Amino acid sequence: MTDTPGQAPAQARLLLGLGVLLFAIGQSLTFIIVTPLARQVGFTPESFGIALTLASLPLIFGAPYWGKRSDVIGRKPVFLIGITGAAIGTLLVALVLQLGVSGILTGFWLLVLFAVVRASYGAAASAIYPAATAYMVDVTDIQNRGRGLAIIGAANGMGSVLGPVLAGVLAFFGPLVPMYVAAAIGIGGAVMAWFLLQEPVRHADPRSKVAMKLNDRRLRPFLIMWFGFFLTFMALQIILSFYLQDEYGVTDPKTLVRQSSLMLISMASMIVVVQIGVLQAIKVKPQTLLRLLGPFFVLALIIIGNAPNLVVMAIGFGVLGISFACANPGINGSASLCVEPWEQGATAGFLGAGNTLGAILGPIVGTQIYTHVGHHGPMIVGAIGLSALSIYAFTIKVPDISGGGSSRRPPIPATSAAGQPAAT
Repeated sequence: MTDTPGQAPAQARLLLGLGVLLFAIGQSLTFIIVTPLARQVGFTPESFGIALTLASLPLIFGAPYWGKRSDVIGRKPVFLIGITGAAIGTLLVALVLQLGVSGILTGFWLLVLFAVVRASYGAAASAIYPAATAYMVDVTDIQNRGRGLAIIGAANGMGSVLGPVLAGVLAFFGPLVPMYVAAAIGIGGAVMAWFLLQEPVRHADPRSKVAMKLNDRRLRPFLIMWFGFFLTFMALQIILSFYLQDEYGVTDPKTLVRQSSLMLISMASMIVVVQIGVLQAIKVKPQTLLRLLGPFFVLALIIIGNAPNLVVMAIGFGVLGISFACANPGINGSASLCVEPWEQGATAGFLGAGNTLGAILGPIVGTQIYTHVGHHGPMIVGAIGLSALSIYAFTIKVPDISGGGSSRRPPIPATSAAGQPAAT
């Protein structure tokens, strides 16, 4: 991998990608391994969804906090905190589940302990995406912004592939072995980043006196996009194992893990193909990707909800992967063009809060719809919501980047909490 003008250094791209990949492995294992074990350790779908929702609350505050901290203390320190915390958190979640599988701790207190360690994991791991995204924006010009952020998305997709692969291969040695292995790999990744990742030149401007707020009008459209996208995605992901059990009769825990893995592998493989293959070969404007993610998501939900067999269902998850491949460079790439260079860390953090809020509500919304509306309810409601989001995407204005290669865009005034241009 060579360096080209306007792109991030090859070593930085590899290390940032590795960190995001390790984080994605841990995330995918949570749903590939933890969800199938939920009923085995005594969790109902509703109690598990509520616990996972409550455990994700620290992510809302964590992503904006770490994004702002990366603007102050640097991208590298925050990135290191994130991948180290993700590795340790994965280990702790595995140990808690081991207590449940062994029968040492069950019922309510197991659920509480799971929520606590999962919350601790999220508080630290939420540093990864804001730091990695802001780092990539720092070291790419606007012509290569979509390509740079596609690397972050591709690493996420590749981690989502490797997570299920780890689960499928290592689960034969025990259902929690993949989580222990992922934790060990995560520590190794943190050590590599500590010694090899270089801090980029930060775009700090002493003349900038305005602190970005969550209700900044420049961020609002992209927060809405991330929220709607992740609310639907997490609702679908959390009910996947239950759906396979109830609709297809897959009840054996190991078989359930393997079938869930195959669905997510199909999705993640398409993410990698699009983001590493298509988007690295062809320059696609972030705004174009922003407008494509919704229609592909709707199509995926229609296929998944009407799949006559698991093969067709896997195809639906592949189409979902195309939507996911458009999301990160489309939403974050467009947002990065609407703010100042010194606001990139804060922007990445707030956008992380947007998708986190969707991810937090997704489990409880998904399980409630699944229980009270019906097994196909999450797909039907999701398709309606994403159709509306697709229309909304065409109303979002993004600065045109077709005319130059500068890393700067025409300045857009920062706004106060009231949404008015701030005084300088």
